[in-house]
Amino acid sequence: MILGVQILGIVFGFSMAYICFLHYKRREFGKAQFLFWEMLWLSFIIVILFPKITNIFLQELSIPRAFDFFVVLGFLFVIFLTFYNYTAINKMKGNLERKIREESLKGLDGTSLK
Repeated sequence: MILGVQILGIVFGFSMAYICFLHYKRREFGKAQFLFWEMLWLSFIIVILFPKITNIFLQELSIPRAFDFFVVLGFLFVIFLTFYNYTAINKMKGNLERKIREESLKGLDGTSLK
């Protein structure tokens, strides 16, 4: 029997797969990115439909419940995203500072003053 939370998860998975398809059609994703995300959402839907699949991995990792496993994965994912965003912002900050410095130096020698 499919529970209400499973229906919500399935709808979410299919919605995200469709959004990825739209990004691919708009050429915002390459083929490899599209296939990666589609496989991820398909895996998500399969785990939602058949949650006992995760028991094989959980026994090997000595984790008592699937919920605990997904909470740990969620925390790891949030930590990864935080680190990725931090490094991306620092890189953009450096690029912006470099561009501003170049433009201001051009302005000092009078070549690009308006």
